[in-house]
Amino acid sequence: MSKFLDIFSFEEGENNIDLVWHPEEIEIDNDKIGLPEDLTLELVCFRHGLEISCTGRVQTTVILECVRCLEKFEYHLNEPIDFIVRLAAGAPLRDKLWNEDIVRLDQYGGKLDLTPRIHDAILLGIPQYPLCSEDCKGLCPVCGANLNKTKCEHYQQKSKKNIDERWEKLRTLIKLDKK
Repeated sequence: MSKFLDIFSFEEGENNIDLVWHPEEIEIDNDKIGLPEDLTLELVCFRHGLEISCTGRVQTTVILECVRCLEKFEYHLNEPIDFIVRLAAGAPLRDKLWNEDIVRLDQYGGKLDLTPRIHDAILLGIPQYPLCSEDCKGLCPVCGANLNKTKCEHYQQKSKKNIDERWEKLRTLIKLDKK
């Protein structure tokens, strides 16, 4: 289901709009992203003649998969959104919003579909490498155990062998400096 802005209902000056999308109304074609709750759009549109400047925020909670430990976690999305609408005679009723930040609408139609813009805001707001926490230890490369929850024997052996002898002289200098 699409949500449309009726541009002709805007009065000259500032107009505040709050819209809500249910998770099933936004189609995200990625099985690693979940939308457990409603998505809200708070939009402030300022109309001056045939031009409308819109800025706002898309807010929701998404379920993501950590790239290190593969556990699911909640991420609060608060993505800015802004675009300009210009009414012009002879322009198409609906432009593809992801091509430009300036949308041209036919002055007789006056309907703007916001769903593609919201879809893009969700995808842009998700981190490229989502982490459940900054200090996530990930998975053991040998047995696949989640190192945040357990310590396997491979992890303990690795930490003992992990001392690089080439840095030993630097360690002695640091020890001498602290004395």
